[in-house]
Amino acid sequence: MRGCIVGSLALGLVTAACGRSDFTAVVGDDHGSASGSSSGTGHDTDATTADDATVTVTITDGPTSDTTPTASDSVSVSVSITDTVSDSVTDSVTDSVSDSVTITDTSDDSSTGDPPLCSVDAECQTGDPCEIGTCDAGMCETSVRDQDGDGVPPAQCGGGDCNDLNPNTNPGADEDCNDGDDNDCNGVADCFDPACDDVPDCGCVPAPGGESCNNGQDDDCDTTVDCNDADCAGTPACGCAGDESGLCVDGFDDDCDGDIDCDDADCAADVACTCMAQFEQCQDGQDDDCDLLVDCVDPDCEGLFPCTCLGNPVPEVCDDGQDNDCDELVDCADPNCVLSASCDDCSPEQCQGGEDEDCDGFVDCADEACVFDPGCAPQAEICNNDLDDDADGSIDCEDSDCFATPVCVTAQQNCGTAAAIFASGTFTGSTAGHPNNTGGSCGGGAGEAVFELQLFAPAHVTMTSVGTSFDSVLYMRAGNCAVGQELACDDDSGGNFAASIDLTLLQPGIYFVFLDGYTIDPIGGPNEGNWQLNVEIDFDPAEVCDDVIDNDGDVYADCGDPDCVQAPGCAGCVGGNDPSAEFGADACTNGLDDDCDGTTDCVDDDCSASDFYVTECCDGTDENGNGIPDDFNCRCNNDLECGDNQICYDHTADTCGIPCTSFFGDVCPFVAPGSSCNAATDQCEY
Repeated sequence: MRGCIVGSLALGLVTAACGRSDFTAVVGDDHGSASGSSSGTGHDTDATTADDATVTVTITDGPTSDTTPTASDSVSVSVSITDTVSDSVTDSVTDSVSDSVTITDTSDDSSTGDPPLCSVDAECQTGDPCEIGTCDAGMCETSVRDQDGDGVPPAQCGGGDCNDLNPNTNPGADEDCNDGDDNDCNGVADCFDPACDDVPDCGCVPAPGGESCNNGQDDDCDTTVDCNDADCAGTPACGCAGDESGLCVDGFDDDCDGDIDCDDADCAADVACTCMAQFEQCQDGQDDDCDLLVDCVDPDCEGLFPCTCLGNPVPEVCDDGQDNDCDELVDCADPNCVLSASCDDCSPEQCQGGEDEDCDGFVDCADEACVFDPGCAPQAEICNNDLDDDADGSIDCEDSDCFATPVCVTAQQNCGTAAAIFASGTFTGSTAGHPNNTGGSCGGGAGEAVFELQLFAPAHVTMTSVGTSFDSVLYMRAGNCAVGQELACDDDSGGNFAASIDLTLLQPGIYFVFLDGYTIDPIGGPNEGNWQLNVEIDFDPAEVCDDVIDNDGDVYADCGDPDCVQAPGCAGCVGGNDPSAEFGADACTNGLDDDCDGTTDCVDDDCSASDFYVTECCDGTDENGNGIPDDFNCRCNNDLECGDNQICYDHTADTCGIPCTSFFGDVCPFVAPGSSCNAATDQCEY
């Protein structure tokens, strides 16, 4: 038997050349064809390893969809060698055979399993929230989600990254005291992080030009970097599609022309756009706007007649399209109508076809009767199609999966899409179509726009909604967007249905501001439309020594402030002695009005500072018997003003207490509503 030399070719193909004789190489491929030939001379009947066979394969791609031949192209090469010289002599020379094979791919490989072609990442989205699709050289690639490329997946995907949109933030990173983000993931950022205690100018100042999309830095202080920042979507630095068609409900300006999704002319014929542009008619029994919700079940009809009960409740009438009994269920959707002849046509939901067969207002996959239907399996959330694609109960911009998409960032309709404010300015937008997520003590029954005010120094802050087109309210919460303590709420102080709030002093921290529609009129509809927020921030204001207010943010007020000791009315006001802050057990038990504010010891708010532990006073004793003297009733500016084993909670309440980590359970909701205990600082943090 002849010896054979086996060689491995490109694409993992294998060929063999046995001997040194005339032969023909034939390639068979249902994806292409090729042929080649080579000839040699000699008298070899026994090829050995001295025979050198080299095969070179060149692939030329054919027409249609397969523009880049890869290993997924199935190619087989068979080589036939025929020895044309008959002899019995074994050659002693080195045989050399060189063959060149050209493979031409002539078929449409669209069904071979090749990855789809792409031009932008948006075309490579996967249904797995812990996978990310990217477009690389025209081909889609998937990998474990690490959107910022710092090597640490987000917590929900098995990693520990507390912000997967900033490569400078993960549990192994050092704290950057000037970028507004919690880089080391310890729950506190910048000035509040112990790592920044000795940094004099901590806090983030946005770059004048906004986000630069290719420098790896968070230039605009919104904790998102480069192409993860919604400001960079739709820019050449982050990739542009040829046009928007086919990408009309992803929330991005894919073709970089300034128009997003259905606002782009490329999407004029898209079925999703033409249908979503329709308004829900709240009494026609149809899903007019294609969100799988009919009439009063649709949030677009919230608060509107006939979906809102007018007058006193009466028994439900099952065929008048009104909520007669005021239970927010209309006609056949009301269980009281299950036996009514008007509902005889209702039948089990079919889950396909676009009809509400069971008359509950929910169509097909939006109906809980279809939750196990194979055709209703959850998929990745699409951020602009009015549907709950991933079946998590949240739709579009209300879904956390969509918070970073440009269409949702622009809307700023909830806490997850709040727009950052760092300085004075005028801000504009629209609440048209926004859901009603929250309200203030003075109103706010319609949709809102949400802002995150970040202060790195004490400030006097005023805000108005003058210039807003509807009856608006303004309210502000400290620390926590959803449950933080309300600091102010106003309806009409700005005149002409505009709101105005004036906060003489806000300490450094995070605050959330809501510009809300006052109500939803059953006939006229919700108070919504174009809004304008006017913000004036005066950092480091001067102390006024006679207004009973801490104007400059150092916690001391009036004569108790070192700035006012020699001011008229303060100098020598304590029986001829100069005043001082009425802070600490000694000052709160000496029988003197140390700060000359007209109140003494436990009657002074500085000695009874807690709104929760009202039985305690700052006197060094444990009045309520819980083993903790004073219980957050001693006002403080720093740790030195607190008793043994206590610290000053200077990030929230400005009162003394034992470290929050020493309590069984979380004491912070009582110390400062909306805050939680932080192990890095041992005090409550927003």
